[in-house]
Order: sequence, then structure tokens, then C-alpha cells
Amino acid sequence: MELIVRSGEREEPVRVERSEAGYRVTLAGRTFEVDLAAVAEELYSLRVDGAQQEVSVHRLEEGRYRVAWAGGSTEVEVADPLTVLARSAHGAAAVKGPRRVAANMPGRVVAILAAEGTEVAPGQGVVVLEAMKMENEIQADRAGTIRAVFVTPGQAVEGGDPLFEIG
Repeated sequence: MELIVRSGEREEPVRVERSEAGYRVTLAGRTFEVDLAAVAEELYSLRVDGAQQEVSVHRLEEGRYRVAWAGGSTEVEVADPLTVLARSAHGAAAVKGPRRVAANMPGRVVAILAAEGTEVAPGQGVVVLEAMKMENEIQADRAGTIRAVFVTPGQAVEGGDPLFEIG
């Protein structure tokens, strides 16, 4: 599973895979073997590369957590890469003229939520992609009209393939 984890100004891609010992976590170019056991509600015992630590994880809201350990605490935001891309696209809302929106990674088109000619609002879903066994709604980054939809339900797409154009 691929994730994007943000803490303060730092943002890192994280890869989590099952392993014989529990999980293999790759962060900032380093890979760690991690074993996890729930101790109590919001309290976990982690063994990272053989070193044990208790960690408290409190959910603040969807995708945001306060993580505390013996040495300190921090707030983190966890999201899948397509959600991060969609959020960053909202910064492009002031751009004028047509804009093509492309897939950020390989996936399969699950649904088309807005057909050509449909007026959409910022944040309105246009295409649903399934990537890494998760469905991700690709949203309009600004108000406008869907000028073209380049994909159909069931179609496989690669990263960079155009999904739709908004004008």
C-alpha cells in the first residue's frame, strides 16, 4: 500500500507491505521491519527493527492523527497519493482556460460522475479510479464545464493518461 504522510512541512511517501515479521515499511529511502500489537484503545506496542516502543495514536479527524511516544508527539496527516494530487490541484483553481486532468498512477476507471457538457463546482467528483485496491474520486479543481471525458468505466489507465478536460 502506498501512502503519503505529512507532518508539519515535511511530506514523505510511505510504502507498507505485509512480511513474515508483520510489516515492511519503507520511508525516506529506508526500509524497516515492523511488528505491531494493540495494547489498549489508541495504544500500540511497536517493534521496529527489534527495538520496542509504545505509541499512542489518537484520531483527530478523517486522515489526521496525533501520535505520541516516550520522546514526544506530533500530528500527522495520512492520505493515498491520488487524494494528495487532487488536493494540490485545488491550488490551480485560479488558472484560466481549459485544463486536462491526468491520472497520477495506474488504475482502473470505476465510474464517470460528470459527463461532457456538465457544469461542475470546485471539489465535485468527475471520475472514480480504483488504484491499489482503493477507490479514489478525482475532483474538479475549479468551477467550469467538463469539455471532454477521455476514459470509460472499466478502462485501465496509466499514470499520466488524460482523464478529462475542464474549461
